[in-house]
Amino acid sequence: CTALNLDCNLTEDTTKTPPLAAVGGYDGAIVIYNPYTGEKLQVLEGPSDVEWLCFHPKGGSVLLAGSVADGTVWMYHIPMKKCMQVFVGHQSGVTAGSFSADGKWALSASQDGTLRVWAPRTGNCRHTFKTGEAGLTCLAIGGGSDGQLVLVGAEDGAAHACHVGTKKIVATLRHFEPPNNQANDDEEMELPMSVEAVGFSPANPNWCATGGVDGVLKIWDLSHDGQCRQVCKRPEEGNATARKAGITRLRWHAALPLVLTASTDGVLRLWDARSGAMLKEITGHSDVINDMDVAFLQPENNGGTIIAATASDDKSARIFEIDVAAALPSQQQ
Repeated sequence: CTALNLDCNLTEDTTKTPPLAAVGGYDGAIVIYNPYTGEKLQVLEGPSDVEWLCFHPKGGSVLLAGSVADGTVWMYHIPMKKCMQVFVGHQSGVTAGSFSADGKWALSASQDGTLRVWAPRTGNCRHTFKTGEAGLTCLAIGGGSDGQLVLVGAEDGAAHACHVGTKKIVATLRHFEPPNNQANDDEEMELPMSVEAVGFSPANPNWCATGGVDGVLKIWDLSHDGQCRQVCKRPEEGNATARKAGITRLRWHAALPLVLTASTDGVLRLWDARSGAMLKEITGHSDVINDMDVAFLQPENNGGTIIAATASDDKSARIFEIDVAAALPSQQQ
């Protein structure tokens, strides 16, 4: 797993808030790099089987790390090289997590079917959202007009929008619908139904996206009762003999209605959320992309540049630079 702090309101004093890239693995090590030079800066001891990483949105010097093995979440202060807090309470592995958009809370989604809200200073759980029996796989923050919506994806093909302030589940989105002729529950479990990636649009926080193991990207409008606005598929997805490319991660562009996805075939894809069209494929990995973090340089300038950090089963971590303007159709530039 990977995380960048380039979008975390860094100060001009790089000695206090240096640019950082964090890479975690199932060996329990968390390695901190300089994302521009590739220099290894430090190695943190973490929980076993580190599944995800996330920097604090203000300053980027505090890092969360979640374990899919023991269900714990660790919080580090990078300059001090110190673990500040360990959050304990999940009954199964923690598959995704983040700080809240305002930085006040730590959030974690688990295979036990719950989303938990934690107080960083005390380590106490402030609320538990129970979304159902299916395990949760992914999480996104910053949705809704007040930025308090959190979206979690589940193994049963659903995604749930939870409001941290009101402590309510406000919408359930059905990314995957089982065929009407499904014979029995055993066969249903074999279908590609899990939602593996979710995200809110910064430009329109009532729009969100879900990506699944079925290789489909769906765009939703929460201001219209969770209406599905667009279904995005690769042209070859309709071919029964084509190789499936399940979506593992997604990120919305900071200013435009574009979504970047990472897939099991090792390819990054840029999509137009309004038309559903695939604008660009970015290759480089030879195996599954397990994690992706993204930073945007001058996004207001015709889309600017996307910096994407990825980690793959091909045993490499890569940094991609994507010129957004070059990928857009001429009429959108």
